Amino acid sequence: MQPSDTVQPIVLLVDKEEPAAHLDAVAAAAAASVSAYARRTDDAAWENWVYGRFTKTVRRAGPKSFAKLAGHAPSGTVAVGRARAIAFEPVSYEEMPRKIRALQVSGTQLPDDDAVPGSPGAPVIIINADLEMSTGKAGAQAAHALLAWYLTLSEENRDAWSEAGSRVSVRPAPGTEFATLAAAEGAGPLIVDAGMTEIAPDTATAFVAAPEA
Repeated sequence: MQPSDTVQPIVLLVDKEEPAAHLDAVAAAAAASVSAYARRTDDAAWENWVYGRFTKTVRRAGPKSFAKLAGHAPSGTVAVGRARAIAFEPVSYEEMPRKIRALQVSGTQLPDDDAVPGSPGAPVIIINADLEMSTGKAGAQAAHALLAWYLTLSEENRDAWSEAGSRVSVRPAPGTEFATLAAAEGAGPLIVDAGMTEIAPDTATAFVAAPEA
């Protein structure tokens, strides 16, 4: 099967009056990405993308633009604290709807306010804190990690995660702690970035932590 050249658009609400916390937005982006895949009605747009690099683009929208797009998002609106995110099926850049393509990509950085507590039993995405990624970049890497984890689950466990509200939280971990947690038995696949934006190639960025005993 040939790798896909399509990209999944993820849109974050960026409200200048009441901005969401950085980690909440990263969690919302990840959950929206996987929710769109989980709720797919057919595999035509997804099949090759899932078996390729499952590339994602995280864009930002103000309240009015976000509300207009949300009604068409297969993910539905994912809320984590004040953060809101939506995601769509993969599409080539050329075929991406103009209203999404026109949204800003780079420079999405939300404040480092306290994140809402994670739900018991929900997956925790560990982000490499040493990289100091922007909210948009971290959101894409978290989405990679959550999808890679989701694909390892049985159908029963996939359904259970969706039925529980597709909850997820994000926690940064520096240096040695990141490496130790990534090597733990039961941790999700480690995401290594190609280095096209913000960080160097072959840099480990994120994974889903092993469940707590």
